[in-house]
Amino acid sequence: MSMLPNPLLPEQLPKAQFRAVIPCGFGVDLFPLVEPAADLTSDEEDAKPAGLRSHGRGHGQSKALLPVAGKKMIDWVLERVEEAGVFDILVLAPTSILKPVAHHLRARRSAPSTSNTSSPSAKVELEEIPEEIAAKNVVRVLMWAAEKRLITTDFILAPCDLLLSPANVHNPTISLASLLDRHRSDDNLLTTLFSERAAGNVAEARKDGPPEILTIYDRKTSTLLDVREMDDYDDDEISLRTSLLAKFPSPTLTTSLLPTQLYICSSLLLPILTSPNYSRRLRHMEDFPTLAGWLSRLSWRHKGRDQLGALSSLKSSSTREDALAMGRSTTQRPAGIARKDLGIVAPGTGGEMSIPQTGANTPALVSRASWRPDLGADAGAGEEWAAGLGGRKTSAASARAGAGGCKIVIWKQADGFAARGNSVGGFVEINRAALKLLPPSPPPTSTPSGVFLSPDSHLHPSVYSNMGEKVGMKRCIVGRNTIVGKGSKLTNCVIMDSVVIGENVKLDNCVVSNGVQIRDRAALKDCEIGRDVIVDFDSQLKGEQLVVEVD
Repeated sequence: MSMLPNPLLPEQLPKAQFRAVIPCGFGVDLFPLVEPAADLTSDEEDAKPAGLRSHGRGHGQSKALLPVAGKKMIDWVLERVEEAGVFDILVLAPTSILKPVAHHLRARRSAPSTSNTSSPSAKVELEEIPEEIAAKNVVRVLMWAAEKRLITTDFILAPCDLLLSPANVHNPTISLASLLDRHRSDDNLLTTLFSERAAGNVAEARKDGPPEILTIYDRKTSTLLDVREMDDYDDDEISLRTSLLAKFPSPTLTTSLLPTQLYICSSLLLPILTSPNYSRRLRHMEDFPTLAGWLSRLSWRHKGRDQLGALSSLKSSSTREDALAMGRSTTQRPAGIARKDLGIVAPGTGGEMSIPQTGANTPALVSRASWRPDLGADAGAGEEWAAGLGGRKTSAASARAGAGGCKIVIWKQADGFAARGNSVGGFVEINRAALKLLPPSPPPTSTPSGVFLSPDSHLHPSVYSNMGEKVGMKRCIVGRNTIVGKGSKLTNCVIMDSVVIGENVKLDNCVVSNGVQIRDRAALKDCEIGRDVIVDFDSQLKGEQLVVEVD
């Protein structure tokens, strides 16, 4: 385990029940904004997808470290996890991007916290994923992590590119903490978050975004029944099993939902990931939604329940009982123990301060499986199945573990913005959405004459002194140390760090990476520009991808 040294981190944090797992992938669909480092062997480089080869350069870019409204993409996810009261975090990064990710995590620990939570510092561990494993998919990465025993408890799988921007920041209708509560109280095997597709942008999202997904779920119980790509079905026929309809007679079928790739998983999933009996099946799964669909089908099929029970019996009952004895708590400490290093003192000594009560560390709730009316006659069968998970009955709490099956929570449009930055278009959208989460910044005391900046633009403070006269920006995000020459007009652009834009340049709907130079009088529309590109004087470009290639 690669533990990042941190003198400010308490020597011992409270024992965690949930572990947050954040895989940092290559970002295949973010080319040319993302490119790997060029310090790989020739065989490793040739194994990369063509769009991710380093073009002979000595540096690379990591998806997790792309700037989103002035902060790194992964920081938005880390803050959400910490705000939910989860302080045990595992970051997984491939060899080719390990060094820059490690450098950023160290710098983040030494920087002042920007999170809204007053929680103790999180313990962040960074683990190197072998390149051949990381190049496959997140299911293979999880199988590898489970085999290495990097995950031993209930865990949260969160992508490094997810942005959740609630409509009401101070009182969100959905939060990671509430999802954790739902997972614990229902004793779910899996709890997942889906988001509604943006109204008015459906055609664009389906053209350039993720494939069309058919999601089948039961509205009454929020039970996830199946997830499949529409390509798996005939154009004019979708078949449903009678066993599904017997238990859920009115399922909802929709293609209006997108998986956010945020999953809360029971530790009972770990023996499934490590079972040799299912190794071949899991290795052929292309992504986690495929795994979630398979698990959801197992949970409502009678034979599937037996299969889950048999696999889960591989997990020792003592391990399960120890975990449940913690009350499914993330940060609960033994009674009577004072922890001054965490700001906690014994009651009655003055200055009491407790850890915030969040979905991760509140006392365990009574399982809804013991009283939910929707289970009806199946309640007993569910407990019988759950009791078989460990091969024997231990306690009521143990018997219910995982009995909630797979549940779905839907982030609606009214709840705010929820999307991933795993494509160039998605990266632009999460930048715009992130602006609403930033604290208000005072306007600059002085700017050159004739400069126009729309209220929906965000500039790093270092940019104001580097602008020429009569610069205009509308709906733009501009990174640190960027220079904008006089008379230049930027509309609907995302500009990263250390970019030099000449005089009388026109940029419309462009994404510009670090270190780019755009010389005088160039006019670019709908362009995506990789690192260190030089755009020549008077260039007229539309819809181009520009990268530096070195022979």
